[in-house]
Formats: sequence, C-alpha cells, structure tokens
Amino acid sequence: MKLPIFHQDKANHFIYGFFIFILSQLFFNDEVSLLIVMGFAIGKEIKDKYDGKDFDIADMLYTILPALITYFAR
Repeated sequence: MKLPIFHQDKANHFIYGFFIFILSQLFFNDEVSLLIVMGFAIGKEIKDKYDGKDFDIADMLYTILPALITYFAR
C-alpha cells in the first residue's frame, strides 16, 4: 500500500498553515486563530495573482486545512 505523495508546494502550504494556527493561538482564541490562517491563505493567493501567478484555490485550501483539522479535533 502506497501512501499519497504531496507536491512540495502543497506540503509547504499545509505546514505553514499549521504553524500560523499554532503560533496565533499563543495570543488569540481558536476562532480568531482560524480567521488569521484564512486571512493569510487568501492574502497569499491574492498577492500571487497580482504578481502574475495563478490564484490557486488548492494552495489556499492546503493552508487552511490543518487549522480546520486542529480546530475541530478539540
């Protein structure tokens, strides 16, 4: 049985989303931390769009996913 292979870019988005969520919890509650991660994810993709790159919804979702998992696992 093979485990799924994630592209390096998607894995980076996942890891950064997780760390942003955990670090923001040092200062804010879970709901605000989730909104912060969502803001970073959306902002990053808007920045990419203005830099001439594609607005990648998958990148945005991979950034938000670890925060959602951590938020709902409590």
